[in-house]
Amino acid sequence: MTILAQSSATTTASSSLPEQSIVASLTAEVMVDLDDGQLNLLASTLGNAADLQVISPTGLLEMVANQRKQLDQIEALAQEYAETVAIPALLTKYGFELEELDVASLFEDHPKLATGFGAFAAVHDDGRSIVVVPAGQAPIVRLAAIRDLILYMEEQA
Repeated sequence: MTILAQSSATTTASSSLPEQSIVASLTAEVMVDLDDGQLNLLASTLGNAADLQVISPTGLLEMVANQRKQLDQIEALAQEYAETVAIPALLTKYGFELEELDVASLFEDHPKLATGFGAFAAVHDDGRSIVVVPAGQAPIVRLAAIRDLILYMEEQA
């Protein structure tokens, strides 16, 4: 079991996560050219379609590939934010420490149970409150599991 350090301070703007902006935008449409009646494939990567242009299917697929890279960066940003800002703030707010558990060994005889394990809470003999999560859990999944656990605990109180 791995215990992850918890900051006693509230997470503020001084996080190690730098300010950043990642944009993904792609519009594609087929339109009839009013001059010759031909269908044209058009695409734009700007939200206001300022760069709308006639494009080939191959060119559009290249634009799609570039947008997927941008979307991957956006997903990575969300995962990093969850891990470095949102989870520590939630744990601090509720006074929990985070422990990771190797579920593969825990559920060795019943691997299907491992896929359903999101998080559980416990209190150590010394009074520390912990949230136990699977090792390697994606940060956004972890954030949701911890949030759901806290909501459940509040409903039971």
